[in-house]
Amino acid sequence: MINGSLCITIENVIHGWSPHRSRIRLRHLTAFVETDRQGGVAAAASALGLTQPAISKSLAELEDILGVALFDRSRRKLELTGFGVMFLRHANAVVAALRQGVDALADAQGAEALVRLGALPTVEVEIVPRAVARFLAGPLACRVHVENGPSQHLLALLRAGSLDFVVGRMPDPGVMAGLAFEHLYSETLVLAVRPGHPLAGTTRLDLSMIEAHPALVPPRGAIIRPTVETLLVAAGIGRLAREIETVSNSFGRA
Repeated sequence: MINGSLCITIENVIHGWSPHRSRIRLRHLTAFVETDRQGGVAAAASALGLTQPAISKSLAELEDILGVALFDRSRRKLELTGFGVMFLRHANAVVAALRQGVDALADAQGAEALVRLGALPTVEVEIVPRAVARFLAGPLACRVHVENGPSQHLLALLRAGSLDFVVGRMPDPGVMAGLAFEHLYSETLVLAVRPGHPLAGTTRLDLSMIEAHPALVPPRGAIIRPTVETLLVAAGIGRLAREIETVSNSFGRA
Protein backbone atom coordinates (compact mmCIF):
# COMPACT_ATOMS: atom_id res chain seq x y z
CA MET A 1 0.00 0.00 0.00
CA ILE A 2 1.40 3.38 -1.00
CA ASN A 3 0.34 6.53 0.80
CA GLY A 4 1.74 9.47 2.69
CA SER A 5 2.50 7.35 5.76
CA LEU A 6 4.46 4.66 3.93
CA CYS A 7 7.69 3.95 5.78
CA ILE A 8 10.69 3.26 3.53
CA THR A 9 13.30 0.91 4.96
CA ILE A 10 16.65 2.14 3.65
CA GLU A 11 19.20 0.10 5.56
CA ASN A 12 20.62 -1.09 2.24
CA VAL A 13 21.19 2.52 1.19
CA ILE A 14 22.24 4.18 4.44
CA HIS A 15 24.86 2.35 6.45
CA GLY A 16 23.38 0.17 9.14
CA TRP A 17 19.92 -0.06 10.64
CA SER A 18 18.34 1.52 13.70
CA PRO A 19 14.80 2.32 14.85
CA HIS A 20 15.83 5.97 14.60
CA ARG A 21 16.22 5.73 10.83
CA SER A 22 12.91 3.89 10.44
CA ARG A 23 11.21 7.24 11.03
CA ILE A 24 12.17 8.31 7.50
CA ARG A 25 9.07 8.20 5.33
CA LEU A 26 8.34 8.55 1.65
CA ARG A 27 7.07 12.13 2.01
CA HIS A 28 10.42 13.12 3.57
CA LEU A 29 12.39 11.75 0.63
CA THR A 30 10.11 13.09 -2.10
CA ALA A 31 10.12 16.55 -0.48
CA PHE A 32 13.91 16.50 -0.27
CA VAL A 33 14.49 15.23 -3.81
CA GLU A 34 11.95 17.57 -5.39
CA THR A 35 13.18 20.63 -3.47
CA ASP A 36 16.67 20.04 -4.81
CA ARG A 37 15.40 19.35 -8.35
CA GLN A 38 13.13 22.42 -8.44
CA GLY A 39 15.63 24.68 -6.69
CA GLY A 40 13.32 25.77 -3.87
CA VAL A 41 10.43 24.94 -1.55
CA ALA A 42 7.77 26.88 -3.46
CA ALA A 43 8.52 25.17 -6.76
CA ALA A 44 8.68 21.76 -5.07
CA ALA A 45 5.31 22.33 -3.42
CA SER A 46 3.77 23.26 -6.77
CA ALA A 47 5.27 20.20 -8.49
CA LEU A 48 4.03 17.84 -5.78
CA GLY A 49 0.63 19.48 -5.36
CA LEU A 50 1.31 20.33 -1.70
CA THR A 51 1.59 23.50 0.37
CA GLN A 52 4.89 25.19 1.14
CA PRO A 53 4.49 24.64 4.90
CA ALA A 54 4.01 20.90 4.26
CA ILE A 55 7.26 20.71 2.27
CA SER A 56 9.14 22.79 4.86
CA LYS A 57 7.85 20.57 7.66
CA SER A 58 8.96 17.39 5.85
CA LEU A 59 12.43 18.83 5.25
CA ALA A 60 12.77 19.94 8.88
CA GLU A 61 11.68 16.51 10.11
CA LEU A 62 14.15 14.76 7.79
CA GLU A 63 17.04 16.93 8.96
CA ASP A 64 16.04 16.29 12.57
CA ILE A 65 15.98 12.53 11.99
CA LEU A 66 19.37 12.55 10.24
CA GLY A 67 20.88 15.02 12.67
CA VAL A 68 22.45 17.16 9.93
CA ALA A 69 21.51 20.15 7.79
CA LEU A 70 20.77 19.09 4.21
CA PHE A 71 20.31 22.61 2.79
CA ASP A 72 22.29 25.80 3.25
CA ARG A 73 19.62 28.39 4.06
CA SER A 74 22.02 31.30 4.52
CA ARG A 75 21.93 32.09 0.80
CA ARG A 76 19.22 33.55 -1.38
CA LYS A 77 18.75 30.23 -3.17
CA LEU A 78 18.62 26.90 -1.34
CA GLU A 79 21.76 24.88 -1.96
CA LEU A 80 22.73 21.44 -0.71
CA THR A 81 25.29 21.15 2.06
CA GLY A 82 27.99 18.50 1.84
CA PHE A 83 25.72 16.17 3.81
CA GLY A 84 22.87 16.99 1.44
CA VAL A 85 24.94 16.09 -1.62
CA MET A 86 25.92 12.81 0.04
CA PHE A 87 22.34 11.91 1.01
CA LEU A 88 20.75 12.98 -2.31
CA ARG A 89 22.26 10.09 -4.23
CA HIS A 90 20.76 7.57 -1.82
CA ALA A 91 17.41 9.36 -1.59
CA ASN A 92 17.16 9.39 -5.38
CA ALA A 93 17.93 5.67 -5.47
CA VAL A 94 15.13 4.88 -3.01
CA VAL A 95 12.53 7.05 -4.78
CA ALA A 96 13.57 5.68 -8.18
CA ALA A 97 13.44 2.07 -6.97
CA LEU A 98 9.94 2.57 -5.59
CA ARG A 99 8.75 4.22 -8.81
CA GLN A 100 10.22 1.39 -10.86
CA GLY A 101 8.49 -1.14 -8.64
CA VAL A 102 5.13 0.56 -9.16
CA ASP A 103 5.78 0.72 -12.92
CA ALA A 104 6.65 -2.99 -12.98
CA LEU A 105 3.35 -3.84 -11.30
CA ALA A 106 1.48 -1.65 -13.79
CA ASP A 107 3.23 -3.40 -16.68
CA ALA A 108 2.35 -6.80 -15.21
CA GLN A 109 -1.31 -5.75 -15.14
CA GLY A 110 -1.26 -4.91 -18.85
CA ALA A 111 -0.77 -1.16 -18.66
CA GLU A 112 0.54 0.56 -21.78
CA ALA A 113 4.34 0.44 -22.01
CA LEU A 114 6.17 3.76 -21.94
CA VAL A 115 9.74 4.75 -22.80
CA ARG A 116 10.87 8.00 -21.14
CA LEU A 117 13.73 9.71 -22.95
CA GLY A 118 15.68 12.84 -22.04
CA ALA A 119 17.13 14.79 -24.99
CA LEU A 120 19.76 17.48 -24.56
CA PRO A 121 19.59 20.50 -26.92
CA THR A 122 22.57 19.16 -28.90
CA VAL A 123 20.58 16.16 -30.15
CA GLU A 124 16.90 17.07 -29.92
CA VAL A 125 16.72 18.45 -33.49
CA GLU A 126 18.63 15.85 -35.51
CA ILE A 127 19.57 12.63 -33.72
CA VAL A 128 16.64 11.99 -31.37
CA PRO A 129 13.80 12.48 -33.93
CA ARG A 130 15.42 9.94 -36.27
CA ALA A 131 16.03 7.50 -33.43
CA VAL A 132 12.43 7.75 -32.18
CA ALA A 133 11.10 7.25 -35.72
CA ARG A 134 13.18 4.07 -36.11
CA PHE A 135 12.05 2.82 -32.70
CA LEU A 136 8.36 3.37 -33.52
CA ALA A 137 8.79 1.43 -36.76
CA GLY A 138 10.36 -1.53 -34.95
CA PRO A 139 8.95 -4.58 -33.14
CA LEU A 140 9.28 -3.02 -29.64
CA ALA A 141 7.34 0.15 -30.51
CA CYS A 142 5.36 1.70 -27.65
CA ARG A 143 4.40 5.12 -26.29
CA VAL A 144 7.38 7.49 -26.08
CA HIS A 145 7.77 10.53 -23.82
CA VAL A 146 10.55 12.96 -24.76
CA GLU A 147 11.74 15.50 -22.18
CA ASN A 148 14.16 18.25 -23.17
CA GLY A 149 16.24 20.70 -21.16
CA PRO A 150 19.77 21.29 -19.83
CA SER A 151 21.86 18.39 -18.56
CA GLN A 152 21.46 19.27 -14.88
CA HIS A 153 17.66 19.09 -15.18
CA LEU A 154 17.61 15.87 -17.20
CA LEU A 155 20.19 14.08 -15.06
CA ALA A 156 18.19 14.96 -11.94
CA LEU A 157 15.12 13.35 -13.53
CA LEU A 158 17.23 10.33 -14.50
CA ARG A 159 18.53 9.88 -10.96
CA ALA A 160 14.97 10.19 -9.61
CA GLY A 161 13.73 7.49 -11.99
CA SER A 162 11.50 9.88 -13.97
CA LEU A 163 13.51 9.16 -17.12
CA ASP A 164 14.83 5.85 -18.44
CA PHE A 165 17.86 7.34 -20.18
CA VAL A 166 19.29 10.63 -21.47
CA VAL A 167 20.93 11.26 -24.86
CA GLY A 168 23.31 14.13 -25.56
CA ARG A 169 26.80 15.48 -25.12
CA MET A 170 28.41 14.14 -21.96
CA PRO A 171 28.68 16.75 -19.18
CA ASP A 172 31.61 17.08 -16.81
CA PRO A 173 32.63 13.61 -15.54
CA GLY A 174 31.98 14.68 -11.95
CA VAL A 175 28.29 15.16 -12.77
CA MET A 176 28.10 11.59 -14.08
CA ALA A 177 28.98 9.96 -10.74
CA GLY A 178 26.79 6.93 -10.15
CA LEU A 179 25.47 6.85 -13.73
CA ALA A 180 26.32 4.45 -16.56
CA PHE A 181 27.53 6.12 -19.77
CA GLU A 182 27.74 4.65 -23.28
CA HIS A 183 29.61 6.42 -26.07
CA LEU A 184 27.25 6.67 -29.06
CA TYR A 185 28.77 9.27 -31.38
CA SER A 186 31.60 11.79 -31.80
CA GLU A 187 31.50 15.39 -32.98
CA THR A 188 34.02 17.48 -34.91
CA LEU A 189 34.69 21.00 -33.68
CA VAL A 190 34.02 23.41 -36.55
CA LEU A 191 33.57 27.13 -37.15
CA ALA A 192 30.18 27.64 -38.84
CA VAL A 193 28.68 30.87 -40.20
CA ARG A 194 25.39 31.73 -41.89
CA PRO A 195 25.08 32.17 -45.67
CA GLY A 196 26.13 35.70 -46.59
CA HIS A 197 28.26 36.17 -43.45
CA PRO A 198 31.34 38.37 -44.01
CA LEU A 199 33.60 35.40 -43.23
CA ALA A 200 31.77 32.97 -45.53
CA GLY A 201 33.78 33.91 -48.61
CA THR A 202 37.15 34.15 -46.90
CA THR A 203 39.71 31.91 -48.58
CA ARG A 204 42.52 32.39 -46.04
CA LEU A 205 40.75 32.35 -42.72
CA ASP A 206 42.61 33.33 -39.57
CA LEU A 207 40.79 32.42 -36.35
CA SER A 208 41.53 35.89 -34.95
CA MET A 209 39.05 37.27 -37.54
CA ILE A 210 36.12 36.05 -35.46
CA GLU A 211 36.84 38.67 -32.76
CA ALA A 212 34.97 41.27 -34.83
CA HIS A 213 31.74 39.23 -34.84
CA PRO A 214 29.29 37.83 -32.26
CA ALA A 215 30.09 34.16 -31.63
CA LEU A 216 28.05 31.27 -30.28
CA VAL A 217 30.19 29.12 -27.98
CA PRO A 218 29.60 26.21 -25.55
CA PRO A 219 28.87 27.33 -21.98
CA ARG A 220 31.58 27.32 -19.34
CA GLY A 221 31.47 23.94 -17.66
CA ALA A 222 30.58 22.09 -20.88
CA ILE A 223 33.00 19.27 -21.58
CA ILE A 224 33.84 20.74 -25.01
CA ARG A 225 34.56 24.27 -23.68
CA PRO A 226 38.25 23.66 -22.76
CA THR A 227 38.93 22.55 -26.34
CA VAL A 228 37.38 25.76 -27.68
CA GLU A 229 39.39 27.90 -25.25
CA THR A 230 42.61 26.10 -26.19
CA LEU A 231 42.04 26.90 -29.88
CA LEU A 232 41.29 30.55 -29.09
CA VAL A 233 44.41 30.93 -26.95
CA ALA A 234 46.50 29.32 -29.70
CA ALA A 235 45.13 31.96 -32.09
CA GLY A 236 46.10 34.75 -29.70
CA ILE A 237 42.51 35.36 -28.52
CA GLY A 238 42.25 35.58 -24.76
CA ARG A 239 38.51 36.13 -24.61
CA LEU A 240 35.81 36.86 -27.16
CA ALA A 241 34.29 40.29 -26.62
CA ARG A 242 30.83 39.31 -27.91
CA GLU A 243 30.36 35.66 -27.05
CA ILE A 244 26.94 34.06 -26.54
CA GLU A 245 26.96 30.84 -24.51
CA THR A 246 24.45 28.24 -25.76
CA VAL A 247 24.11 24.62 -26.88
CA SER A 248 20.70 25.16 -28.48
CA ASN A 249 20.70 24.27 -32.16
CA SER A 250 17.36 26.03 -32.77
CA PHE A 251 18.59 29.26 -31.11
CA GLY A 252 21.86 29.08 -33.04
CA ARG A 253 20.08 28.71 -36.36
CA ALA A 254 17.70 31.56 -35.58
